Amino acid sequence: MQVRQITFVGFGLLASSFASAIKQAALPIRIRAVSAPGTLARARQLGLADEFFDYDSVAEWVSGSDLILLCSPIISIIEMLEKMAAVTPEQKILVSDIGSTKQLICESGAKLPSPFLFVGGHPMAGSEKRSLEFHDPALFENAYWFLCPDENTPESVYAPLTELIQMLGSEPVLLSAKRHDAVMAWLSHMPQMVSSTLAGNLPPRLAEKNDQHFAGRGFRDMTRIAASSWNMWHDILKTNHREILTAFSEFADSVESTKNALKHFLKDEESVHDIFSRGNAGRASLFTPGRNLGSKFFEITVQLADKPGTIISVLQPLAEAGLNVRDIELMKVRENIAGTLLLAFKTQNEAEKALEVLAHLGFKADARQ
Repeated sequence: MQVRQITFVGFGLLASSFASAIKQAALPIRIRAVSAPGTLARARQLGLADEFFDYDSVAEWVSGSDLILLCSPIISIIEMLEKMAAVTPEQKILVSDIGSTKQLICESGAKLPSPFLFVGGHPMAGSEKRSLEFHDPALFENAYWFLCPDENTPESVYAPLTELIQMLGSEPVLLSAKRHDAVMAWLSHMPQMVSSTLAGNLPPRLAEKNDQHFAGRGFRDMTRIAASSWNMWHDILKTNHREILTAFSEFADSVESTKNALKHFLKDEESVHDIFSRGNAGRASLFTPGRNLGSKFFEITVQLADKPGTIISVLQPLAEAGLNVRDIELMKVRENIAGTLLLAFKTQNEAEKALEVLAHLGFKADARQ
């Protein structure tokens, strides 16, 4: 099946970023946006779509679609699949979604009548910014995109979607819906609850004196996702409740084990040492070459002086040299003392060229080990 018309249901950040990538690549695909009136008006102004529909005109936007991508919150995706099940298209239509949990969505998708074809999806990409105003055609680069087809679904059914995912710079990964939800419960959903719990339970002896302002990078990093939106996480917790409880129980057992090791630390240091060793190994395993997409980036660090315009003086010559910085992080900032800028590049050659450019300008820059 060739995708000539793709319909995005819910035209927020992810849908508009996908659409802008199609436009940027000048693919011969007609983009149809289904969303609220204000969003549709803005999508028209930005030239991100070619046709515009409201949510309720289901039969209208289903007709003529080759691929429908449901980009709403999880509960809304399930509700929309129920509405679509009342429509019988004249031709085969591939349907997928971007929901962060998969079992309930895939169960609903399986109920779509023929000639609908459904495969669940979940791109591991996004931003704290939610609307199409922040659309980014590079949003999906170097991101995993999970696909959860039914075990009886041949690969040829979702091959057109796989091709588009690869066009975006993402890597398709096949998982069963059950395995997906179990994995995400441990690697994403349970950590969210831990972060929220950590940030939300500052003891009065700290909070009453505003001592939380002394938090260093470690506490700030561990509680960064505590700022996440409840509206989004409500649906995740509701649709992956059992797996998250299992993951949280496993983590709680680990915390209790660590607590017991700390109790006996003065007599038995080795148990706590072992916790650090296993932690070091677990962290390192996240970046195993050839496994994690993050390892495809080549990073350098740049020492910065504490003065206005320093970051621009680093980035501008790199841009003039034709080097595309794929990620950037200000790692250390200390008043009146140099900070450290982390820059990531897609290839080793780009990173090495960046080091040459910066060295020529007198910056102290090194490859990150």
